[in-house]
Amino acid sequence: MARLVEALNRFFGRVEILALGLENERSAAEAALGKGMPLDAREHARTILSVLPDSAVGLALWADAAEEAWLDEEVVTALADLSKRVPWRADVWLRLGRAGQRVGWEGARDALERAASAPEERDAARLALLDLCDLDLAAGDPARAQRWLDRIPAPLSTVPDRDAALRRAACALARGDLDGARAAAEILGEPAAIEGRAALVLAQLALAEASAAAGPSAGAPPPAVVARALDLGLRALVLDVPGAAELCAALVAASRDVLVVDRVRRVVRAAGALDEPTWAAAFAFAEGRRDDARRALARGLSAGDRAAAAALLRMAVETRDLGALDALAARAAGEDTRGATAPPLSPDLVRLRDAATMASEGQGSKALDALDAVTGEGAAWAEDIRRSILRGWIPPAEGGAAPRPAAWGDVLRELARTAKLLDRLDLLAGTEALAVERERPLRAAVVGEFNAGKSTFLNALLGEDVAPTGVLPTTATLHWVAWAPDPFARIVVRGGQDRVVPHAALKDTLRALAAAGDKVARVFIYAPIERLKRVEILDTPGFNAPDPDHIAEARRAFDEAHVALWLLDAPQAMKESERRVLSEISALGVPVQILANKADRLKPDALETVLAHVRDSLAASAIASLAPPIAFSARLSLRGRLGDEAALAASGWAEVEALFAEQIVDASEALRERALRRKAGRIAVELAQAASARAAEDREAVRRARAEADRLRASAAYLRRERRTIAAVIDKALEPARRELAADLRPIAALPEERKRTDAGVRAYVQERLVARLSWPLSAEIARAAAHAAHAGGDAGGRAARGEDAEPSPRAAAHVRAVLMGMVAVHDAPDELAARPIEGVVEAAIDAFAMALSAEAEAPVPPPASAAIEQRALALRVAFEAPAAPADS
Repeated sequence: MARLVEALNRFFGRVEILALGLENERSAAEAALGKGMPLDAREHARTILSVLPDSAVGLALWADAAEEAWLDEEVVTALADLSKRVPWRADVWLRLGRAGQRVGWEGARDALERAASAPEERDAARLALLDLCDLDLAAGDPARAQRWLDRIPAPLSTVPDRDAALRRAACALARGDLDGARAAAEILGEPAAIEGRAALVLAQLALAEASAAAGPSAGAPPPAVVARALDLGLRALVLDVPGAAELCAALVAASRDVLVVDRVRRVVRAAGALDEPTWAAAFAFAEGRRDDARRALARGLSAGDRAAAAALLRMAVETRDLGALDALAARAAGEDTRGATAPPLSPDLVRLRDAATMASEGQGSKALDALDAVTGEGAAWAEDIRRSILRGWIPPAEGGAAPRPAAWGDVLRELARTAKLLDRLDLLAGTEALAVERERPLRAAVVGEFNAGKSTFLNALLGEDVAPTGVLPTTATLHWVAWAPDPFARIVVRGGQDRVVPHAALKDTLRALAAAGDKVARVFIYAPIERLKRVEILDTPGFNAPDPDHIAEARRAFDEAHVALWLLDAPQAMKESERRVLSEISALGVPVQILANKADRLKPDALETVLAHVRDSLAASAIASLAPPIAFSARLSLRGRLGDEAALAASGWAEVEALFAEQIVDASEALRERALRRKAGRIAVELAQAASARAAEDREAVRRARAEADRLRASAAYLRRERRTIAAVIDKALEPARRELAADLRPIAALPEERKRTDAGVRAYVQERLVARLSWPLSAEIARAAAHAAHAGGDAGGRAARGEDAEPSPRAAAHVRAVLMGMVAVHDAPDELAARPIEGVVEAAIDAFAMALSAEAEAPVPPPASAAIEQRALALRVAFEAPAAPADS
């Protein structure tokens, strides 16, 4: 940057200095600066100031000499005095702000803002805007940092502004805007060897892209990404770029690659930094020595090394080290008095630590609620904790054994909560039905094709003739057989009253309803049979019945049942139609037991051949049976159960009874658990899909809102930069409106001058007419100019004069009205306004319009709650997707 004295010599001249005989001192000071002798120049400058304390040239010489001698305190003193003499000089404010930052002067930021607000000195204003952006990035406010960048004018040449692009990428990364970061990074390209800051930003972008692609629960980035990030990070580290050490240390801490760790160790050793707490902890984490890493943390904190504490905090997050986080929290709270306090944990990490504590105390739901609010640096760790909690609720099967019961109270509350938040009343009802189902006996569905003997088998199983047999397949109903102290049946009729009848009247009632054309929705058969207290039976219509309603009703049984008993017609077992349906049942995850009925119709050799064919067909179709298929006769079994001993002995029922007791009744808890998981898992999948769809819609809405905010900021910055050019164009465009205003104000011209100035009614009329005639045209013209802020190329006047329709917002129009009303209020002769150029007023209106746009851009865009809903729904779906016990376990 050029010396201040060179610019101020031209501006102020040397009249005062010549008059007081100080020209030799001035010449000697400049000569000393030219020879690289700043201390000599300083003495000559002080001599000038001792005679002429307010000399702008003397102050500039002192500031230049002190800056070259690294006397920053004197630089601030000299420039602070100089800024009072030349407050319009952006270069003075810029130098003052930079020197103030170096010495920690509290007015440094204000000085930079003054420099950034100087429209005539674009180079100095641009540098000040870049510095302000850096300040806000360092303070963790990327949104504000981005707003400074928006005020930088577009370069006049075709060469892109790499400094601005670098900071735009950093701002976008800090906001989590990967698309914006990529767009800015394209301008940067591959950084040169000495561009350390660009290398650091590109390393951060590579890691962020890998993390976004892998999802929040992923582990370390792919080796290729780590290698790329490390190459760039080490380049930044060697060039001593702030933040490079933290990034490289975090990569080392999370790495288990010996070559990566050794490579970084060599660089750090060459820099003599191996014993620094940050690096000692990083290498300890990489080698699995967490206690050593924590000791390094304590050593850094004891020495007051807050930078080491921040780096180690990041390593604790990367390595999921809750103990290190606890140690940092204790230091931050002052509970650990062995050294200096640590920086306070961020709100995200406080919530994460609280959630981990709640999870360890068995308060999983509260922990999940706390994790919902973790969206920043701890998001990946929060996802790990979230999934761990949900896996604990739904423990997977181990070693082929049946899974332990899920924490159904917690699971169902989570499903119900998500269904309510997504307004999915159907899934809420399904969840509530599962809560009831948990308390009910096991449900076994008897399925097969029509005339396979299902109802006869059911009656044999219960030892009583309760299920209707011999009814033609004309009533597509599911018969639900359950326990009750008294025997009766309830027929649910669609659109009609339920019918309650004794068992003996059930067949006749069903025939009568069919003849009358009434649709039977379901039949509940109740009986005081002890077995029904443990197992309820669903008797289904045949799959090959002619009515499609029969097949649909039979398929609905799969949703109701915990286990299916498939009855084959032994003389024609395993037809292609049966294989298709069995495959469908198997794909749904419903355990199936295959039984071959009507064995009494086949000779023993033929029966064995049938069973072998059934086993081969099941194996070929990858269909598992709970136990190997067995053959029996339901007809003989029912006769035997009703008292015919010979029929019972010939029926094969004893083997069926043993199988039912062992594989169904005794395994009822495991079968019910599997069924509940299957049904709850389907609900979880639907909820995850619904949550993802809503979250995608909300993310798009947020993206649009942020894009609109960015557009408003860019428009506001453009209006401020180009307000003079735009004002000149708009002033001409307003001539028709001003002619109309002149006609409105013509009657006032005849009034006495005194009355024009003092009559409140006259002034109110002028104000009303001026606002009415000029407010809307002026607002519309400014809006047209703002609408073109994003267009590349073209001069400001041309863009403002194109005339495309653009509607000003109500807030912006109100700001313009306020400017016009103020103009009337302060003008001595308001009736003359129509005849005078109002370019200055238009400039003020443009500034007011830009202020309104900036205010609209700052309207908060709250993160949608659907993001947290989606995270929990997806994590619950994943928990249900854990491998379950095999079907034949």
